[in-house]
Amino acid sequence: MAVMKIKAKKQVNFALPMVERQLVLPLLMTIIGKENFVGAKNDTVNFKVTDGSVAFARDYDFRGRTGPIVLDDIYQQGGNFPVRLNKHVYSATGLEDEHMTLDEVDFAREVLAPQATAVADKIEAAALAAVRASTSIKHKVTFGNDVDPHLVATEAKRLMDSEKVAPLSGRVFVVGNDIAAHFRASDRLARYDSSASTGALRDAVIGQLAGSPVVEHNGLKPNEGYYLHGTSFILGNAAPVVPRGVTAGQTGISQHGIAMRWIADYDANYLRDRSVVSTFWGIGEIRDERTPNGDWIVEEGEFDAEELAVMKNRDGSAVVPVAAGTRKNVRVVRLDYTGTPSVLGP
Repeated sequence: MAVMKIKAKKQVNFALPMVERQLVLPLLMTIIGKENFVGAKNDTVNFKVTDGSVAFARDYDFRGRTGPIVLDDIYQQGGNFPVRLNKHVYSATGLEDEHMTLDEVDFAREVLAPQATAVADKIEAAALAAVRASTSIKHKVTFGNDVDPHLVATEAKRLMDSEKVAPLSGRVFVVGNDIAAHFRASDRLARYDSSASTGALRDAVIGQLAGSPVVEHNGLKPNEGYYLHGTSFILGNAAPVVPRGVTAGQTGISQHGIAMRWIADYDANYLRDRSVVSTFWGIGEIRDERTPNGDWIVEEGEFDAEELAVMKNRDGSAVVPVAAGTRKNVRVVRLDYTGTPSVLGP
C-alpha cells in the first residue's frame, strides 16, 4: 500500500514533528526552464556568458595633428557552458481499491505532496553532490573555531572579488551545522531581513556576514560550507507533458522551484490507482575564470575557427585556446571548518 496508516485506535490524530532537510539549494542556483530545451540538439543548451563587445581606445594628438585616427574592429569575448537535460526523476505509488474506500486518504496531502517533495529532495541532493564533486572550484578558505567569522567571510569575499567575475549582489553563504553554530556564537553575525524570501529559504537564513545572507543547510556535512553566487551552477529543469493515455494529470506544478508533472491512471490488472510525479533535469557548472588582465580563458574545442576569428583579447592580440578543463569556477569559494563541533570548547 502507498500510505501506511495506523487504524487500531481512531482517537487523536497526532504526529511528532521531524527535521526535514531544507530544500533550498536549487533556489540558490540559476534555473533555466523547458522553453530553452525544446528543439535543442542532444537536449543541450549552451549557456553563453559574455562580457559583450570589446572596443579599443587610443591616444591622439592634442593641439596639432600628425596623422589620421585609426579605425579598429569591435570584437567579442565570452564562453559557452553546456547544460543538458539528461536525468529523469520520478516518484510512483499505487493505491488499491480498499485503500481509497476504507482508509480516508487525503490524496493531496498524503500522496501528492510527499511525492512532489521526494522528487524535489532527490534533485536537491544531486545538485549538492554536483557542487561537492566539482574539481574546478578555484578558491578555498580553511578556518578553526579561533577565527572570527567576520574575517572568514571577508576573506571569502576578497577571493571572489579578486577574480572580478561574480556580481556583488546575489551572493550567499551556505553552511553546515558546525559552521552555522560557530557563526551564531559570534556577535559579528548581523541580522538579515529575509522578508523578500519565501518558504524554506527564509527559514534557513540565520543572519548576514560581509553583506551576504548565511543559510544553514542540513544536507551539508557539519564542517562544510560554500560562499557562492547564484550563477555558479545552472540547473536545467523541464516538466514532461501529460500523455493522452492517462485519466488525469497536470504539468508545470512546482515544488521548491522545481517544475514537475503529475499523472494518474487505473491499473485494472491489480485494481489500483497509480500516481506518478516526475521531472527532467540536468546541471552545468559555470567555469568562466579570466586572466589577470581580464581576458577570457578559452578552452580547446569551445569555439571553431570562424568564431575565434571574431574574438580578441583586450590588448588586440589573438585568443589562443588552452587545454580543455583548465579554466576554473571562480563564482564559488569552499569553506572548510577544522574547529571543534561544540561552541562550548573541547
